Formats: sequence, C-alpha cells, structure tokens
Amino acid sequence: MAAIHDRGGASLVQELFGVNVQEQGRGFYVALELLAIARGVLLFEPDLLLAPATSPVTYVRASHDLARRIAVGEDLPPETLASAVQGDAAYETLSALLSSLLVEVPGRRRTPRWFSSHFYPFVGELVHYDAVQRRGAPAIERYVFRDGGGWAYHVLRSDPLATRRAETRDGLALLIGDSGSPLGRVAAALHSHDSAAPTEFTDQSEAESDPRDADSPWPDLLRRGVHSLVTRTQVPRAKRTESLMHWVPYCLARHQLHLARRALGESAPMVLVDATREANPLRRRSQESLETFRWNIAGALTQRAAEHQRTALEAGAVEDAERWAKFAQPNANITKSPRAFFSETLAAVGALNSTSGRRHFTFKPPMLEALVGALLEPGDEVEFYRFCQRLYAELGVVVDDRTARTAGLTADIDAGVFALNAEAFKARLASVGLLTHYSDATSIIHGEPR
Repeated sequence: MAAIHDRGGASLVQELFGVNVQEQGRGFYVALELLAIARGVLLFEPDLLLAPATSPVTYVRASHDLARRIAVGEDLPPETLASAVQGDAAYETLSALLSSLLVEVPGRRRTPRWFSSHFYPFVGELVHYDAVQRRGAPAIERYVFRDGGGWAYHVLRSDPLATRRAETRDGLALLIGDSGSPLGRVAAALHSHDSAAPTEFTDQSEAESDPRDADSPWPDLLRRGVHSLVTRTQVPRAKRTESLMHWVPYCLARHQLHLARRALGESAPMVLVDATREANPLRRRSQESLETFRWNIAGALTQRAAEHQRTALEAGAVEDAERWAKFAQPNANITKSPRAFFSETLAAVGALNSTSGRRHFTFKPPMLEALVGALLEPGDEVEFYRFCQRLYAELGVVVDDRTARTAGLTADIDAGVFALNAEAFKARLASVGLLTHYSDATSIIHGEPR
C-alpha cells in the first residue's frame, strides 16, 4: 500500500500523475525549474546533460539573489551595494533593466518579494534555481519549484530515441550555456556577489518522477516538441526560450488531465478552442468542458483514495482506512491544489482566455507560436486544414468545422460556428506571421514567422 502523507496528500498526487503537481508550482515555474536543472547539470558536468542512465541527477543550484533583490527594489546592506554596484545612477539603471527581465505571473495582485520573482532565461547567465529568505538571509531551496520541471527533465533524459535525445541535448545546451553577451556579463557579475553561494544538489525528486509513457501520449509529445523548438536554430535564441516556457507547462497540464480521465475510465479529453471574439455555442461548450476537466482531476484523486481505503479495510488496518477516508471525500482538500495547477497553468501560458471568471480554451499568440513550433519540424510547412487535423489527432484539440464533423460535434453545434472559428484561428496565425494565404482555398502554416 502507498504511504500516507497527511501533508497535502502528496504521495497520492505523485502516485496518480507520476509527479507531485501543486498550485504553487504552476505555469512558467515548470519550465523555469527544467531550465535551472539543465543549466545546473551543464555547470556540474557538461557530459551528463540529459544522460539517460544518470539517476539521481546532480547539479549546481544558483540563487541570483542579489540581482533579484535589485530588480524588485528591496533594501540591501550598504556594504553589499558598494561592492557590487558603483553609484546611484548605475543602481537605477540596473534596477530598471533587471525589473524588465522578471517573469510575469498572470493574476498576481501585488508586487512580490525577491524570492517570488524569477528572471526570464533569455540568456544562460540569467538561469537560476529557487531560493527563500531564511533568518534574514537568502538560502537556496525549493519555494515555487515543485517538481514539475524535474518531471520534464526526467522525460527528456529518458527519451528512447537516442538521436533525438542527443539533438535535444545539444540544442538545449546552446540555450542555457553562457552567452558571453553584454547582458550575460552583467548577470554573471551580479551573480558573483550573491549572498547564497552556489551549491551542488542531488535531486531525488527528479529520480522519483514517473513519465508514464505507457499511459499518456504527452511525455512523447513533450520530447518531440522540445526537440523541434531547440533545434530551430534560425529562430532567435529568446524566441526559442519563450516557446519552451509555454510548451513544457502546457504538456504537463494536459498529461495530468489525460491520466485523470484514464483513471476514471473516461475517453481521452477533447479540447474545444475558441478563437473568436464573441460568445457562441462553441465557447459555452468549451467553458463547460473546462469545468468537467477540473472535476475529473478531483474525482480521480478521491477515487484513488477510496481504493486505498478499501485495501486498508480488507487488511484490517482501520487507522489507515480512516485516514484514507478523509482523502476520499468529494472535493477533499487534497484535490484543490492539483486542480488549480491544471487550470492556472493553462491560463498562465495562454491556453485559457483568462486567469479568473468564465474561462474557455484558446491559444494566445505566444502559446500559438510554441504550439506550431513544437508540432512542425524546422523548415516544415503544412496546409491549414491538415494542421487542424493534426491538432485533433495528436492533441485532442478541435478548432475547425471539418474536424468538428469528424469528432461528432456538429450534431448539436452548427458547423457554421466552427467554420467562423476556423477563419478566426487563421487570422490569429497570420497575425503572428505563421500563416500565408496563397488563395481563398489555400493557406499554409510554417513553423517560423515570416
């Protein structure tokens, strides 16, 4: 029987999803953790990056605490400032520069402390691990990194296709290695004055992650997509990084949903993406399915807890059965954080229309660029409706009228609604340079903006 952890039911979440997905580690934190692990391995021993047989993984953790404190305007000891920054003008310039590099967390209502602020990893020198404030001083440890990035790293290093894994490793190394750029030199100089010195860390949580390849298509979709994005070397480095930041969390959230529905005996999820600006029947169905999916995650967890309860009772372990019963209650507390991880992750990366209120599935421009870049190999092109067919066949995403007919959705939603949606989706693709109209009948999608 699985061990019982009253503290959030973490063991139950780990058992069901292969990783302990929790609200605090939502959204971009998944990708930030992945890149921090990869950068840390590169600093520890470059040859071990994505090495499949190395488990547990050891890597170097850096805090970047000085730069993060400057970015949010926190008070610093005069001696620290004097050693790292010369003059008020230099400090103001640095503060303005660094604050512009912080990752925006959608739905955040107030300015966060430095340890809740993370740099967008546009260059390798900006990549850093998590940190907290302990007894008035920075300390390197997990705060918002909650194993999602460790799961993604485990998935990539366990790629059964050796050639693809090697190419992913090389492409990833180009992104997280030292850039030697002016920004990189500034970041490296500030890092040398951090209060929390870099440390070597052996990650047991990453080793305990379970990709669940046999139960979900999403681990391999993650591998394929990351490979396609990091090998797209004609695309600027910052754009490749941005696409990774969106694709990796999206894959984990969809993986979580797939496993939840599988555990409940439900079919693979069908995601209706609304690209229009007006309310319509498709949007209402999309809103309804989002709520259904959130409750699928809760239901899968409580069902698994009930199974453990029955097993404990059969074994005569009454005390354990009583503890599992608490987790088996409808809407048990253990379900709230994993359920929020799913919807808030999708909202953060632009796969939902907003972080609150009536929400539906969509693709905002950065997520759309990541999606196309992940599905098309570098240099590939595909006709619009064939791309829509791939969205449905590979991701379970429905956008257009032809796919909607295949999926049996036009029985209660008029096909014309989906046709209008397809035109709106075309317009979104064209607006970010990913679609070219050659005629009224032919539109071609390409993986690189033009």
